[in-house]
Amino acid sequence: MKSKIYLKEEVGNKDRKFGSSLSYYPVMVEDPDGNETPALFTRAQLKEARVRAARNPEDIPNESFWGRLIG
Repeated sequence: MKSKIYLKEEVGNKDRKFGSSLSYYPVMVEDPDGNETPALFTRAQLKEARVRAARNPEDIPNESFWGRLIG
């Protein structure tokens, strides 16, 4: 697995609406055709994803030796 979200890249929510998050974590999502789309995750969404991963460790892909070597 080579996907990463860098928590140091937190961005403020410009033109914030009432009740929305103060900040987001930006990522680029690439589809199978290579098209990229930006996405924004909240701290709560990342926390929920971490809890889900802890509950379902069998679903986390193992990186192969060659994948680690080549990157």
